[in-house]
Amino acid sequence: MKSSSLQLRKISLIEYLLGIQDEKTFDKIESSIQKSLKSIKPVDIVFSKNELVERAEFSNIQIKKRHVLSQKELETQSKNW
Repeated sequence: MKSSSLQLRKISLIEYLLGIQDEKTFDKIESSIQKSLKSIKPVDIVFSKNELVERAEFSNIQIKKRHVLSQKELETQSKNW
């Protein structure tokens, strides 16, 4: 699958999620996503070179905007993962 096709699918899914008004429906979708994420092992996550570059560029932008967390804030957040 081409990366651009995947990006379009992601955008479509986000738009769908934004349109959900029923909290029970959203809860079911959210629960399903969380279950799926728990089953993914780090070795299952593979990025293309372009994806890694995009992620690095995004991170650099966030750092320049000072959208960062301290170590303590990150540790507090990670307790809820």
